Amino acid sequence: MFSKVVWGSLLGFLCLFAFAVAGQAATPSSILLPEQEVREAVNRFLMEKLEGRGWEIAIRQLSIPKGVKITSGPRELELVAPSGWNGWGAVSVALVVRVNGVIEKNIPLRLQVDARTDMVTATRQLLAGTVLTLDDLRLQKQDLVQSGGYPVKSLEDVVGKKLRTTVREGTPIRSNQLVSVPVIVSGQLVTIVAENTGIRITVSGRAKSAGGVGDLIRVQNMLSNKEIPARIVDASTVQVGF
Repeated sequence: MFSKVVWGSLLGFLCLFAFAVAGQAATPSSILLPEQEVREAVNRFLMEKLEGRGWEIAIRQLSIPKGVKITSGPRELELVAPSGWNGWGAVSVALVVRVNGVIEKNIPLRLQVDARTDMVTATRQLLAGTVLTLDDLRLQKQDLVQSGGYPVKSLEDVVGKKLRTTVREGTPIRSNQLVSVPVIVSGQLVTIVAENTGIRITVSGRAKSAGGVGDLIRVQNMLSNKEIPARIVDASTVQVGF
């Protein structure tokens, strides 16, 4: 028959063993973060961010750290990009991993996105100072990187404008390379038009600055001598709100 001391020791050992087994059972298991899930999360993020822009999107580079361990369980993956990122080019983003609703990992990713869209390009080399015509231009699908993020998408927005810099053949024309060709110069006499539904008023005026069609300049009303802002319609006419 075992003594009380032996029984006590045996019971103590059994309790410690039971606690150890229970502790092992309670410890959550770990798994490797599936790379495919990361790629799917990146694709979802890009689709949501760029929806409606009409761009052709392709991921050129996605750097994913290897061997990232996470707790096994229901998980959500969310990407966070810098607020100033426009959705194309290279960027560093954060991958937030939630397991059972709790943030477990914050993983840096390096991402590079190609985004192609229709933009106005040069049909030949165009020198600085060229006043652009339809023969100088065509619409082509190009990567936004090539335009520096300032693509012109409509031929009508370019025709009649003057180039500030030389543009090579096939190169996108950027909005910051264009200036309006002045059709009204400072000091020129103009007709000021103010019209509303069924009413049209015209008075003589004098331009106080130069500008091209569509530009807003200041003009002096010759009747009241007041200066007012007006939009250039053509080489002799400006229009004001009424």
